[in-house]
Amino acid sequence: MPTASRRPIEPEEVANVLTAFISTSIMARGHPVQPDDDLEAVGLDSMALLKVLLFIEAEFGFWMPDEDLVHENIRSPRALANYISRRRSST
Repeated sequence: MPTASRRPIEPEEVANVLTAFISTSIMARGHPVQPDDDLEAVGLDSMALLKVLLFIEAEFGFWMPDEDLVHENIRSPRALANYISRRRSST
């Protein structure tokens, strides 16, 4: 069951969840990601992004459609968090 089932989601809370997931599940030990880090610059490739998208689906209950996979929405954990919060508040 998604953690954020039907309550409003604050972008800062989402950014922290995403940052923790990326830091522990994708990044090399000792190289944590911060909420405003550019994900491409820190080394996330397309396979790592797919893991993040699968995490978003499991944790927040929706899949990001292809048309929303633009740099503005996926450049950092905070950008993803803002997208998730907007998307959840519009449903």
